[in-house]
Amino acid sequence: MSWEKENETLKKEIGFKNQSELAEFVLRLAKHSDEANHHADFDIRYNKLFISITTHDAGGLTEKDYYLSKVIDGMLDN
Repeated sequence: MSWEKENETLKKEIGFKNQSELAEFVLRLAKHSDEANHHADFDIRYNKLFISITTHDAGGLTEKDYYLSKVIDGMLDN
């Protein structure tokens, strides 16, 4: 599934086999986000993860957001 642009936010919904698999993915992404000092917003609903990315300090989308979306897509491909 591709990213949707809504106002100044990139959004994506990702389904996982179970909540444990989802939690492992979120932990890997959180570690990367801490290193990059750029974090997505997560909403978890059982085995579905809803991700929103925006640069709050800039009040909208920046290159950091597009980079993080590519990192997330790469993680999903592995």
